[in-house]
Amino acid sequence: MTVRTGALTWQLDPLMDDQELDSRQSTGAVYWEGAARVSRYGAELGRAYLELTGYAGALRMGGP
Repeated sequence: MTVRTGALTWQLDPLMDDQELDSRQSTGAVYWEGAARVSRYGAELGRAYLELTGYAGALRMGGP
């Protein structure tokens, strides 16, 4: 995935597979959370911990 901050573009790649959590039965959400590698122009610059929500559809709050 790429993320832009101002004029800079960062590449974020997961460090491990299967970091997506399907908690629709308890919280109603599908989300991704985990470790990622941060790079620009192919050079690794650091590591990050990300939590992503909303990409699998809108979160429904409350009742049926």
